[in-house]
Amino acid sequence: MTLVKWTPKRNMFNVFDDVEKMVNQAFGHSIRGTEVTSQLQPLLDVYETDSTIEVSVDLPGVEKKDVEVNVSNGLLTISGERKNTADDCAEGRIWQETSFGTFKRSFKLTDAVVEDKIKAQFKNGVLKISLPKAEEIKPTVRKIAVN
Repeated sequence: MTLVKWTPKRNMFNVFDDVEKMVNQAFGHSIRGTEVTSQLQPLLDVYETDSTIEVSVDLPGVEKKDVEVNVSNGLLTISGERKNTADDCAEGRIWQETSFGTFKRSFKLTDAVVEDKIKAQFKNGVLKISLPKAEEIKPTVRKIAVN
């Protein structure tokens, strides 16, 4: 009789990680195919100040000419492409975890954003978009004389 140590799992997703490790040990490669590395979903952060909403998108390995930012009918769309530079050495590739391909993310803007004044800057693989807020319309208070 063989004794097997039981290790309780805290998370169901850990089971999939364990299966991947076993396959990798047995066959020397991952069970993940190229479909995983061909999908690019850039990470972004959104910050709000008193006067703007700031969006920062991490796009390492993407060139400025391959990024597009559009606004139409209150919808902000960020799209682009990260090219696969590993094709040159694909024959000798042992492992690849970088993602590549096209991406597109869209966000509905609030009425507080002034679309005509949106600005974008791309530097060192980071896209920063500044969405200025409209000036608040302050209600005017008019004193009414009581007779």
